[in-house]
Amino acid sequence: MHEDDLIYTFAKEYLIRASDLMSLLMPKTLGVGVGVKGLDGRYLLANKAMEALFGHTAEHITHLTDNDLFPSEVATRLQLSDQQIIDGAAAASDELDLSAKGGCKRCLWLKFPMMGPDGEILSIGSVMLDISRQEDVADMRQSLDRLQETNQELQKTLVELDRLASTDKLTGAWNRRRLEETVINEMDRLKRYDHPLSLLIIDIDFFKKINDQHGHVAGDQVLAKLAAVVYSTLRVTDSLTRWGGEEFVVLSPNTTLSTMAMLAERLRERISQAVFPAVKQLTVSVGVAECMAGETWEEWFKRADAALYRAKACGRNQVQSAPETPQRVGVGENVSANFVQLSWHSAYECGNPLIDGQHRALFGHANDLLAALLCGRPSEEVAALIDALMGAVVQHFKDEEAIITAAGFPGSAAHAAIHGELVDRAVVLVDRFHAGTLAVGELFQFLAHDVIARHMLGADREFFPYMQNRR
Repeated sequence: MHEDDLIYTFAKEYLIRASDLMSLLMPKTLGVGVGVKGLDGRYLLANKAMEALFGHTAEHITHLTDNDLFPSEVATRLQLSDQQIIDGAAAASDELDLSAKGGCKRCLWLKFPMMGPDGEILSIGSVMLDISRQEDVADMRQSLDRLQETNQELQKTLVELDRLASTDKLTGAWNRRRLEETVINEMDRLKRYDHPLSLLIIDIDFFKKINDQHGHVAGDQVLAKLAAVVYSTLRVTDSLTRWGGEEFVVLSPNTTLSTMAMLAERLRERISQAVFPAVKQLTVSVGVAECMAGETWEEWFKRADAALYRAKACGRNQVQSAPETPQRVGVGENVSANFVQLSWHSAYECGNPLIDGQHRALFGHANDLLAALLCGRPSEEVAALIDALMGAVVQHFKDEEAIITAAGFPGSAAHAAIHGELVDRAVVLVDRFHAGTLAVGELFQFLAHDVIARHMLGADREFFPYMQNRR
């Protein structure tokens, strides 16, 4: 197999991301060295197979640099390929002769970027294969094929999780979380490049009367139609967020106050001319504000909201713009780069306090385990975290089954059977891990991905409507 084929396997569709880190820790029986290097050049992770290739223990490799591990000419070549990844390459490769226990080995060294959700490179992944024996290359192909399949499944799950967490189900618009995350980035661009940034708030006039007279189903239809009308008017760079109830927010990068006011007026006019279910015609009031230098998100939004209320007080069905405020200096920055972790969002809540609390706790257990692995914590500490996570899963399943049965969920028996299958498989995998026959990455992938994320996203959501205390 040509090395370009190997590179393409990793680079295809940019599937290798930081959130998929644990899927790279393949069982040591494959003989494939897998490592992760920080941008400072120090190794953060190394699997057991790297011991034979490097001539050092995996524990010794972590926190060292290539200069610490290899002759200068080898270290220089590795640093050059690192720089290729940092400069934006999807993958890089090199063939090197490494002196290790048992003699000199010819190794194929593949590198690829480990990226966060915003596309920023957080670290450099490495896969090393002893190509002295042809049969090892065939083993590598099988490993790569399996890795690609795993990453595709993980990516699908992550996309769905993000969609649930960032999108309003009724209208398809963003929710508050998505808007607030985007606003932080856009306000940073404003600060660095002085690009104008504006928003508008839309509020349906007399929406309560629509619900009272025509019912909430008709009200939901009106909201969905309004979002469609707004979408048809916005530019590609604009975004629509359902802020809450009948309020919507449009965020427009590179847009001044005067331009945003014209867009708001165009939206107001098109909404007034549209035909809506049940009510036929309706009007909206709109508040507009441009973000000022030194202003916080809360201050900016408050000015736009004040303009909206002024539009309502002046008779509704109109646009009002917020006055500019004096520029101020001194907005703090809080920039943090870290590995992607499981993030809890309100979209995952079923409404039962105990179930929701345990779900959040399981996310925390999984993240604690991931952090321990990334920091190279001792094996006994990692084992204790795995046992704690397993214990929390078993207790949660027991409590959840009792709650959904009491709530009258008709699928409670089938749901309990799913729990039983997951626990049985987890017990087998944990036992294999303690026996030293299973890689920790494979166990983490099952517990965090299959048991926590995927199970919650799929089977658990079936009983959500039966929870009495849902928000």
